[in-house]
Amino acid sequence: MAFDAYRRKRSKAADINLTPVMNLFVVLIPFLLLSAAFFHVGVIPASLPTQSAGASDVEEQLRAVTLTMQIESDAIHVSASNPSLAKETLAELAATLPRSGDGGFREDEMKQLLIAIKQRFPESDTIMVLPGRGTIYRDVVSVLDVARDHEGTGGSRVPLFPVAVMSRRVED
Repeated sequence: MAFDAYRRKRSKAADINLTPVMNLFVVLIPFLLLSAAFFHVGVIPASLPTQSAGASDVEEQLRAVTLTMQIESDAIHVSASNPSLAKETLAELAATLPRSGDGGFREDEMKQLLIAIKQRFPESDTIMVLPGRGTIYRDVVSVLDVARDHEGTGGSRVPLFPVAVMSRRVED
């Protein structure tokens, strides 16, 4: 008899009420599915050369260059690239901007250089930033801020190089 009482008590303790847990999952699972962040696929825009009998677009390519800014510990090296331009023209656009006395970069000198390049090649909008080893975040942000836009006439913001491409330089 004592054994039956023990068994009845134990069977009552084993009966767990799962209804609240099931209600929680019924509400929680759709909420999690609706608020889940799905994968964002990065796309690198690229085009392949094609051969066509139409007119060449060389004239349009002569109005744009892609700037490359290599951030080093002592200076920023600026260079331009365009497959349609002569090497001498691209060499004229190259510059080295040394650090200022306080450890930062001369942002006004960098801004003037970028404005001059933009005036010479008005359809340019892409800048590649290549930070070197040991480059601090502040330097990258200041380069991107300077390259994004400048104050035009009337206080309006005029875009310089709004398309920024961050990359890592391959070192030997």
